[in-house]
Amino acid sequence: MAVLPLAKSIRNIHRIASDTGNPMLSAELQDAIRNRVAFLFVRGDDGFVLKPVSERGATGVLVWVGWGDGGAPERHLPEVKRLARMIGARWLRFHSARRGWLRVAPRMGWVRQPDDADGLFVFQINL
Repeated sequence: MAVLPLAKSIRNIHRIASDTGNPMLSAELQDAIRNRVAFLFVRGDDGFVLKPVSERGATGVLVWVGWGDGGAPERHLPEVKRLARMIGARWLRFHSARRGWLRVAPRMGWVRQPDDADGLFVFQINL
């Protein structure tokens, strides 16, 4: 029996919540998606949640969570950029606990920013 993409998405979100040390992440994501504050995109086994934000008068998009195989971030980055530009976003940003991003993110155009208050790595692409 095949596992539904939504079930896989939920498992991946639970793994991400564990990585970040935020057991409430799944509930926060569900509330934000239900209230249309963030948006869920699923492509096969890959997925991401985008959250538009405004900082100092500039619109940006937080890639709140993302999952998929090793090529998923590169494969979906053009689409994420397109979606962000559609709402007038000037930047994309993500936070991660995974040290592997220190090596991989710059190759995709992400620029490391100061770590956040929780000690997570922060990366940004200006659009």
